[in-house]
Amino acid sequence: MPALFAMLLLAVSVKTDHTPLRAGCSPDDDPVATLPAGAALTIRFALSGESVCYKVTAESGGTTFEGYLPASAIDGLEQFDQTRREARWLDAAQLMGAITTSAPLPSLANAPKGAAADAARLIESSQPAKALELLQAELRKKKDPSLLALAGIAAWRSDDSRLALEYWRGALDLEPNPALETLIRRVERETKGDQSTEKLVGMRVVLRYDGGTVPIETARQMLGAIDDEYARIAAQLGCHPEERVTAIVQSRDAYRKTTDAAEWSGGQYDGRIRVPVAGGQGMDAALRRTLAHEITHACLSMLGRWPAWLQEGLAQKLSGDTLTPAVLARIAGMAAEKKVPRLENLGQDWSRLDTNHALVAYALSLAAVEMFYKDYAQYGLGNLLRNPERLAQVTAELDKRLGL
Repeated sequence: MPALFAMLLLAVSVKTDHTPLRAGCSPDDDPVATLPAGAALTIRFALSGESVCYKVTAESGGTTFEGYLPASAIDGLEQFDQTRREARWLDAAQLMGAITTSAPLPSLANAPKGAAADAARLIESSQPAKALELLQAELRKKKDPSLLALAGIAAWRSDDSRLALEYWRGALDLEPNPALETLIRRVERETKGDQSTEKLVGMRVVLRYDGGTVPIETARQMLGAIDDEYARIAAQLGCHPEERVTAIVQSRDAYRKTTDAAEWSGGQYDGRIRVPVAGGQGMDAALRRTLAHEITHACLSMLGRWPAWLQEGLAQKLSGDTLTPAVLARIAGMAAEKKVPRLENLGQDWSRLDTNHALVAYALSLAAVEMFYKDYAQYGLGNLLRNPERLAQVTAELDKRLGL
């Protein structure tokens, strides 16, 4: 599941003084805290019923609170909703937006257009090594903060966090940037907790793993499984990687420390595939499904930017997950009671969902993809991925069919 998202960097805040942050979306739910006007918010996800409600993390008086606010209480939602509608992941493109739009750092328009634009395209198409080579040549001519920030992205996507931090700190030396400072702290935390130093190189993937958790023979089996699954999924989706993708296998404890993932999270894709395993765990069917799930995310990222419901629905479908009649009945019942968000309101950041909301979100996304396969068989998935402008219409039609 993708881990870095645009929601984490959007500037939203509380509109008015004495706003109650509640334990749920209902006005009858108990207040968790009372927030002042201007209190900084991080939006986690949106739920819709009679009105849209957002789960947020709020910063007030040096304390962090988590709870729910109605849309009417939040200032800055226009940017949030635009980002959600456009399905902009905090992948290469969103990282570039974050580090080049926070004043006073110059935008990419002020950097050498050819190098910046070409590097951005290479990063977005999962060719960070080529982008880094291009940017390093430009940086030998001139130290530009935007190019340094881009080079950091390319290095990070190439699985070189040390070099990424070096470039980002260099960018900060030239121009201040709060968003980039936040990113540096995140990557520093990630690097500190990561013990995955052993590597194996396959046809399509570089496997980096914790030798204390994963025996070498198991690592070889994992590498073979990832290569096989990548070939299968790439053939179905039509992605053709130009560079090897990095897959990181860690102990569950290290995975949580480096990703800050929810307890239920079984894997993530943030430009690199990340999978937690238990000590001594072998290469079994469950792990293969998890790897296939994250490979689907990696493949889709090469083809464009896609909403969470399509990403997660396809990842489940192509990893072999199915919905039971009981789950389908539950979705139908919740939809009838207007307790299920429309697909377009599911948001992008699912990494902090509680378990119950996560179950609903994943089940709904798989149900939508299953319905697409059934009702749009003649149109075809490949056709949709090649024509993303059709996605909004397809999403609306699936909402109707699902009773949302």
